[in-house]
Amino acid sequence: MSLNRRLEAWIRAGIIDEGTSDRIRAFEEARKRPTALYALVGLGALAIGIGFVAIVAANWDAIPSAVKLGVDLLIGVALAFGIERLLRRDEGWSAEGLVIVYYLFVLASIGLIGQVYQLGSPLRVALGVWSLATLPLLFLARSRFAGGLWAAGLITTYVANAYEWIELAKDADRPDLSVSLGVALPVLIFGLSWVLRRSSDKVSRTFQEVAWVVLAVGAFAGSFTWYVRIQPEHLVTWGAGVTIVLVAVPILFGRALFGKRSVLASATLVVVVITLLLPLVMTHGSLRLVGGLVGLAVLGFFAFAAYSIGHHAAFSILTAAIGIRMVTIYFEVFGSLMSTGLGMVTGGVLTLLIAWLWARTSSRLKDTFDVEKAHAQ
Repeated sequence: MSLNRRLEAWIRAGIIDEGTSDRIRAFEEARKRPTALYALVGLGALAIGIGFVAIVAANWDAIPSAVKLGVDLLIGVALAFGIERLLRRDEGWSAEGLVIVYYLFVLASIGLIGQVYQLGSPLRVALGVWSLATLPLLFLARSRFAGGLWAAGLITTYVANAYEWIELAKDADRPDLSVSLGVALPVLIFGLSWVLRRSSDKVSRTFQEVAWVVLAVGAFAGSFTWYVRIQPEHLVTWGAGVTIVLVAVPILFGRALFGKRSVLASATLVVVVITLLLPLVMTHGSLRLVGGLVGLAVLGFFAFAAYSIGHHAAFSILTAAIGIRMVTIYFEVFGSLMSTGLGMVTGGVLTLLIAWLWARTSSRLKDTFDVEKAHAQ
């Protein structure tokens, strides 16, 4: 919501008067940051970085290998020198752009070295080296864009390697092994978010939000385990214990990680574990309705959590997802009715009703969020 709409909501609630509103507006205008400029710099840096990757991926048969590596080294040194100089001058947006370029440049350099020496290593190894090598560089990042880019790179690296680990494991057919690997990812991101607090609050908050998104997506995906037949050989083993231990870590350090919201965060983590492991503690057939209801419960709980912390965007997305999920459950459970006119009419009415309720509730809660934020301030 824009500043003007917030101020109007606070005035209607009797929290501030017109004079205070004018002073707040003037203060915010004076300290406004060039958000559009940061976005353009980030996108430009991203384009340059992708360009480096594309150039390295090209076949440079006509250029000697020594020249390729020499130019690559010079570019790397120039980028590092530029970042250091800009940070000394406190040129925030310029340094941020070079940090992003350098991050992607390292990946391009790894690709170049692999091409020159024909290493033949799998992509997951290159991604792992890239993520580890650029981890110190993350402490120089300051924007949410950079934090999101780094988080995306870490997730890609982790997923690529986790998939290979599952394939090579003796217990590859055990679903709880996949669950433990899946839960380890957001726990790792939570740890990084805590470490990054001293360098950049924005990057730290971005990492924490990404971790919650991963947990929400993972818990919702876990509800589909009820859709498949679970045989005795699929039941939980040592992987369940690993999952519980992993989740216990952020719960034990909840105060340091989540501050005043540690109780809500811990409850959410417990809900995620129950959702992921419950369908694996018993044998069962395909229980579509149960899976659908569990998925709704997961989305509902995360929506409640988003409402509790005042995150309107997350709440809106989750409530919209609840509506869509309700419609899909209707089609799954009563799919045979879709061949009749009555079934189509009922499905259409349900869809319109959910859309109307979502729009009405979302609009009303916007003002509620703003008023609660104003009282908190």
